[in-house]
Amino acid sequence: DSLLQEMDGEGGQYFAPADGHFNQEGLYTGDPGGGGGYQDLEQAYDGQFAEFSPAGGEYQNTNEFSPLSHVLGDGGVGISALAFDAQEELIWMGNQAGHVTSYYGTQLEKYTSFQVSRGEGVRSILTTERGILALTQTRLRCQIRRGIPVFTHHSANMLEMQCMLRYPQRPTQVLMGGIQDKMISFDLEKGKESQLLDTGGSCAVLRYHGRFVGCGDTTGKIHLRDPHNLTIQHTLDTHSGTLSDFDING
Repeated sequence: DSLLQEMDGEGGQYFAPADGHFNQEGLYTGDPGGGGGYQDLEQAYDGQFAEFSPAGGEYQNTNEFSPLSHVLGDGGVGISALAFDAQEELIWMGNQAGHVTSYYGTQLEKYTSFQVSRGEGVRSILTTERGILALTQTRLRCQIRRGIPVFTHHSANMLEMQCMLRYPQRPTQVLMGGIQDKMISFDLEKGKESQLLDTGGSCAVLRYHGRFVGCGDTTGKIHLRDPHNLTIQHTLDTHSGTLSDFDING
């Protein structure tokens, strides 16, 4: 009954590309005619990039790379989250209006599009074998790729969520952080919070390395935690302001 109520309130809407088709599992299998698709931009991009030359004071065209395609995000509002699907050939987009859309192929043809929240923007997206996880300010939402809701988790510990992470040492759990003093480890199999950790103020960015889980805060520090017990092993003082993003290599 609760699942049906969620579907009635925030169910998904299904989109099929113009000339494509889908198999029995609902996955897009290609464009047999070689045409079709969505044309979301009125003006085509010519693939040229400009680079400023200080000596001549002019911009010079360079072709170090060129885009394959581009589309306008659904809803006419800002895009707040992007994620490549680890299981299917899709890219997922979440916006500030709580809407999620997936795109297929090099031409970014729309695959599915559905609402995950009525009043909060999507701040992070992860994919699983079961579907997608969408994190908003106060909720964790799971839906299958066609938009049918699986569960919604909300608790008093979720006040200003911002990011989430899955990693091999805890395969059944998702780690969630935010602009708050608690970080949450949520068990996907049991459907409940399994651990609360002190962030020291905030955790705005989460990244995984084989040896560490990196947690970036709003004061410019990166805390490297043990992936097994999540205790802090090292702290890097990288900036004097808020971190927008970081990556770990090597």
